[in-house]
Amino acid sequence: MKASTLLLLAGLATFATSCGQDAASKKMADEAQARVVASIKQILVNTRDTSSLGSVRTWYASEVPNIIKLDPNAAKVYENHATLLKQVAADQLKFSSDPILTPEQGQSILRTYQKLVDESAANVSQLTNLASSKTTMSEAEQRQFVAGLAGKEQHQLELTQYFSKRTAATIEQKTQQKKGRENFQKVWGHE
Repeated sequence: MKASTLLLLAGLATFATSCGQDAASKKMADEAQARVVASIKQILVNTRDTSSLGSVRTWYASEVPNIIKLDPNAAKVYENHATLLKQVAADQLKFSSDPILTPEQGQSILRTYQKLVDESAANVSQLTNLASSKTTMSEAEQRQFVAGLAGKEQHQLELTQYFSKRTAATIEQKTQQKKGRENFQKVWGHE
């Protein structure tokens, strides 16, 4: 055979092999995409807190690469935000309306909880903004950004938990002091 014929046959063999690889690669990519879509649907179905559901849907429907969407840190931002909201909902009115506190102290507790919620919502908003804007960040930079937001949101949750524990301890201390004064008054007739 002539060299040109051999070269043509080698090119056809390479082309046929690469077409097979392209088909196999496409099949693998389609399967990976199906797994991503299934996991996103699972996350959306399991979301119990509906207050941040819109931002979660925006995040997962965005054009952010799937590797970023499925980063555990992204899910952690939403989970910590939901946990923070649940804790604030449980503690805010209970502490601010405690009869041992003055109305000013109750208002201060409400303002502090609102500030913590606002800062947490800002973190979620930044994550949603990443999804809704065309970013020039590389995937590595996006992952670092999401990891930073996850760290900030974890810190917000810890601050909220600390504030709740501190407020409960302060209320308990004031209650004990009041009982001590009442007992002293009962036993000795004066304070």
